[in-house]
Amino acid sequence: MKKYMIRCDMEGVSGVVSYEQAEPGRPEFAFGRKMFMSDLLALIDGLNAGGASEIVIYDEHYYGRNIDLDMLPENVTAICGKPPYRPDWPGGLDSSFAGLILLGFHSKSGTGKLLHHSYEPDISDLILNGISVGEIGIETAIAGDWDVPLVMITADSAGVREAQSLIPGVVGISVKESLSAEGGACPSAKKNARLIREAAIAVVNDTPSSTPWKIADPSLRVVFNSGSYFDKFRELHRCGDSITLHGSSVTECWAEYWRMKLAIQKYLKNKLSLL
Repeated sequence: MKKYMIRCDMEGVSGVVSYEQAEPGRPEFAFGRKMFMSDLLALIDGLNAGGASEIVIYDEHYYGRNIDLDMLPENVTAICGKPPYRPDWPGGLDSSFAGLILLGFHSKSGTGKLLHHSYEPDISDLILNGISVGEIGIETAIAGDWDVPLVMITADSAGVREAQSLIPGVVGISVKESLSAEGGACPSAKKNARLIREAAIAVVNDTPSSTPWKIADPSLRVVFNSGSYFDKFRELHRCGDSITLHGSSVTECWAEYWRMKLAIQKYLKNKLSLL
């Protein structure tokens, strides 16, 4: 019995080269969502063809409402709406999973590569025990807390390189070549779907050599971009351009950041409603 967790983003899926295609409400978002579902369904089909027993998806993109549930097989559960991570609940992940798969991810902020950023626009960098990471690194380290390895990633070419430099042995499928911050060479969605499906079958049948990325005594420094979010964060927490979080696990550090972030977002939302 093999159970897999899929974490989803959208900037790194087939054909998406602009935030016009990746942000809800933008004119081309329907195209981005179509490409997202094409890649996701190919991944699910491949995992099931290989013999996966259960698949859980955590939709991380924007509001976490991007998955067309009508298209999912019966052995798939989707976590929608982005419920906050907690120290004891890292987005539905636990040690019962055979592997973590990242779908549609991208390179971290500062790389200059296609649609690069580090988890969210307010963050300039994430430094985990001295290593600069983006969402690829954070999600991989959280999985490591629960002894789950990153076994596969689908992303732009820069995102795949980032994952493979961090975790040797992870299977990477590049769905487009990163040429600039908003430009890429994009194969057909059909070709990418075939490559993703074939790789997923192989992952189930022949477990990759990647191992859980376990971080002892984690220290997570969150470096901010300037803006209203950072101004309020600095006011409340009396920090400079960054804040450093410590915990017994990366999950605990990231859950604490989520708690702080949600409180500030609530304040800013309430402030806007009063204007």
